[in-house]
Amino acid sequence: MKNLKLSAAMSVLLGVMLSGLAAYGQSTPPPTNSAPGSPPSDTRASKSDAFTRSPETAKAVTLTRACAAAVSELEASRRLIDLLERENRLVKDRLETETRNVAVLTELNASRKAETEALRTALAAKTETLAAKDEVIASQQRLIDTLKTKKSSPWKRLGDILIGVAAGALIR
Repeated sequence: MKNLKLSAAMSVLLGVMLSGLAAYGQSTPPPTNSAPGSPPSDTRASKSDAFTRSPETAKAVTLTRACAAAVSELEASRRLIDLLERENRLVKDRLETETRNVAVLTELNASRKAETEALRTALAAKTETLAAKDEVIASQQRLIDTLKTKKSSPWKRLGDILIGVAAGALIR
């Protein structure tokens, strides 16, 4: 249970630190009052750490320690700045990639909409064609039924044959 609380606290702390760094990397830098590339140091030279041997030695030791601390702080801040700049470049690259992805996906969505509309049009045309074929089939079935009910009488057939024989005799 103790490890779980510690783990949860560490993960929250890590998340807060990373979000703070990301927010700092994405914000506009404040104007600098010092020389570019060298931010002011928070380490002050004071006599509080001085030895009690002699005032000049104590002052030199304190000043040396303060300068060494300022140098190490400056080196660390420059490393951090480089890392933040690299992270910023990576974020910009990712933004460009996401922008291209959005453009491609928008184009894909438009083409899918056009394809769907074309399929709907084709389906409507197919339905219309099937309805026309059904009407033709029904019309032919009515004609077949009409022709089946119309049977000519034997006398009419005999008259047609005699007319054919007479026309054949005239042609000879």
